[in-house]
Amino acid sequence: MAEWSKAPDSSSGLRKRAWVQIPLLTFSFLHFQQIVIGKENF
Repeated sequence: MAEWSKAPDSSSGLRKRAWVQIPLLTFSFLHFQQIVIGKENF
């Protein structure tokens, strides 16, 4: 982690990583929530 922070393109890499991870985490969280709600309803 410390070595990555020294890299010149670490910020852009983290941004790209965030742009990819955040939607995936949000989608997986909503999907998991729907599964839990669905189990409660049925």
